[in-house]
Amino acid sequence: MTAVPQPPYQPEQLATDLEAARQQLVAAEAKLAQEQAAVNAFRMQCRLKLGDLIEETLALRAERESCLTQLKLHQQGIELANDGDPFAVEGETAVPETVEFDEIALPELATPQQEKEAARRLYRELARRFHPDLAAGSAERAYMTAMMSAVNVAYEQQDMAALHNLAGELDGTAVAELASIQNPHIRKQREQLLKIQRRQRKVQQQYRALRQDNVARLWRKAQQLEAEGKSWWEAVKRDLQRIIQRTRVDLLDLQGQLAQFTTNE
Repeated sequence: MTAVPQPPYQPEQLATDLEAARQQLVAAEAKLAQEQAAVNAFRMQCRLKLGDLIEETLALRAERESCLTQLKLHQQGIELANDGDPFAVEGETAVPETVEFDEIALPELATPQQEKEAARRLYRELARRFHPDLAAGSAERAYMTAMMSAVNVAYEQQDMAALHNLAGELDGTAVAELASIQNPHIRKQREQLLKIQRRQRKVQQQYRALRQDNVARLWRKAQQLEAEGKSWWEAVKRDLQRIIQRTRVDLLDLQGQLAQFTTNE
């Protein structure tokens, strides 16, 4: 087995690195907490100022999709009944395509599909870091096997919190390197530094996830518009009211077509 080469650690340099890492961690945690608080406050404002309009928009969208599904089922039934009928007229009962609206991003929570995609991306990232085939030695392989097993369990359970925690764990090479340090004092300093760096990675992972959140993106957009002297709230209210009106018109048309199918049955 090839021995892991040891970098020339110096206690004085390690102490300096430790202090710098602590300061960086404090700054990163403060930045994350500040943005989390701002996004949560913005989320609450959305519920207070736009909650009724958002709920009405989502309810109308769901009802429209339900009508379209029913119409498609009726259409499929007619196509089966007319199959092979030489007197059937093609297209006379065709269901119209979904009307496309100028959609806007709503301040709502991530959809299950978005959450699954985020979990898949994080899983692939962790698999590249902890796959046992990448290990250089038996100790490293044992560590990476355990980590990969934990990653698989978290992914199967769609536990995003566990996946984010695992993203902050040490790489297999760092674990092997730590075990190879002979000086107890230097090993302890190096271990402390690695723990701080692990916490930094977790904070960075949390920050990246926050930046991808739908509400966080809308918060940044609102900030930009406010800086330009524009009201994001008024713009969104107008857009929501316009979408509600257009969705109602489309829904009435779809309901009329459904009534025709019911009458003809």
